[in-house]
Amino acid sequence: MKDPWQKAREDVTKAVAEVMPRLAIPKTHLKKLKLANHIEEPPSYKMGDLACSISFPIGKIKKVSPRKIAEDIIDKVRRPRSVYLIKLAGAYVNFFLKFGEFAKAVVTEAQKDSFGKGEKQKDKVMIEYSQPNPLKAFHIGHVRNTTLGESLSRIMKEAGHDVIQANLFNDIGMHVAKTLWCYKNFHEGEKAHTNVSKWINKIYVDACRRLEEDPDKKEEVSEILKHLEAQDEEEITKLWKQFRTWSVDEFKEIYKELDAHFDEDFYESDLKPRGKEIIEELRKKKLAKRSKGATIIDLKKEGLPVWLLLKSDGTALYSTQDLALAEEKFKKFKIDKSVYVVGSEQRLHFQQLFKTLELMGFKKAKKCHHLAYSLVTLKEGKMSSREGTAILYADLRDEMMKKAMSEVHDRNPEIVPKVQKELAMKITIAAMKYSMLNVGNNKTIFFDWDTALEFEGDTGPYIQYATVRAKRIIEKAGKKSSANVDFKLLNNKDSQRLIKQISKLPMVIRESAETYQPHIVANYTYALADKFSAFYTTNPVIEAETPELRNARLALVIATYKTLQKCLYLLGIEEPNRM
Repeated sequence: MKDPWQKAREDVTKAVAEVMPRLAIPKTHLKKLKLANHIEEPPSYKMGDLACSISFPIGKIKKVSPRKIAEDIIDKVRRPRSVYLIKLAGAYVNFFLKFGEFAKAVVTEAQKDSFGKGEKQKDKVMIEYSQPNPLKAFHIGHVRNTTLGESLSRIMKEAGHDVIQANLFNDIGMHVAKTLWCYKNFHEGEKAHTNVSKWINKIYVDACRRLEEDPDKKEEVSEILKHLEAQDEEEITKLWKQFRTWSVDEFKEIYKELDAHFDEDFYESDLKPRGKEIIEELRKKKLAKRSKGATIIDLKKEGLPVWLLLKSDGTALYSTQDLALAEEKFKKFKIDKSVYVVGSEQRLHFQQLFKTLELMGFKKAKKCHHLAYSLVTLKEGKMSSREGTAILYADLRDEMMKKAMSEVHDRNPEIVPKVQKELAMKITIAAMKYSMLNVGNNKTIFFDWDTALEFEGDTGPYIQYATVRAKRIIEKAGKKSSANVDFKLLNNKDSQRLIKQISKLPMVIRESAETYQPHIVANYTYALADKFSAFYTTNPVIEAETPELRNARLALVIATYKTLQKCLYLLGIEEPNRM
């Protein structure tokens, strides 16, 4: 039984559905009510394992008491084979599972590597994420984007999708021209000995400051941008390539630390020539037109504002590259869907892009999806690369490493410094990633240094600790549980809560993949770790009262460990050997 929790829900749903005709509920009403949505888990295990609340909307339709509807259901319902008791609680119909059988199905399945893996899907999906700008520093906003995209990719693969992980380097544009202009005029000859992106970012911030003070210099920057796009000025092209190499190499080192993987890299500079050709085609088709020297597409009839495709000086924009990128994704890689993981401030841009693709007759325009996420914001206000107020990844990592090293040394003073540092790094990355994943995509993260450095509560290190604790129990037991386990012995509150939490993994992965919401997996994982903590606090395994009870509890710990392992992988968090 690959999905015990879903099977239990289906059994109960089917049993209640069979009663509906006898209650004279029209099929049209029943279809609108979506019976499966009214099968839920009660707040207390004493109230049963599943509860049906369909009596409330039906009572409203029939204009009778919901309690009366619930009584009618109780009288007529056929008890599913997986259920031993059905009870009334107000207007709820509560179902109690044969928990020994349910526990056996869950614990047995959860010990398999395939637990939670969905059926093979037919679609091929490209998930594009991270998208750092070479010649700018990798900041905490990029950490959220990268962490979100990597986790979503893993979750969707686990759900059965064929996923291509892609990255876009915005390696040409005004920010690049500003940096090169500032370097040539004010920093030429300087070199970065360490942390290249931080050094480059300082030049960019300096460029923005100088251009703010002397706006007339913007013409010089525009000229550099023209040369960059035309690749017709050897010195500028050579300098650009050198800066880009430094930036991208450092980004790739960061990806190693974040355990982020990409199958394909796209570069804006490669896309813009084709983007300009597409825009020329749009002009010939009378879809785009010139306006004050610039090229635009008027989307007012589509309920959207005018979209700028090329600037009046002929230089390209994000719109230019994104038209070419969409074409390349679908034609070259034969994908069925493209998911763009990009901040919510770009929502209008993607609405305009997708509508333009549709007007062009692009067949897969409806298969493009913008996965918007809110930004990471300082307590003091919005971050800005231009003003130098962004928290840089390197600074965040180094500060968190200091605290992690202190924690590791206090807990493991006997291990050598090199191993301490490796462990501290795993804890640091876990703390960083989990803080980016345990809230919904649409919620802003108000980043607080103090909160980010905590290692207790709803955090990545807490989940790592629970995983290591489970592993230690298994190691101390000296052997795996035997095949003959009496699962009926797992009958107390903490055992049952833990078993039910484990059983929901397939449902959680499926829901997370369908909604593009990795926080569903993150929240599930914290709840699992928390329920495991409650279990092992009150349920000794090695020192259990009887060999039979020890065996049953050990089987549950093994199932928990395997499930936590998978969850950590889906979140992109590494399992440490110790804590």
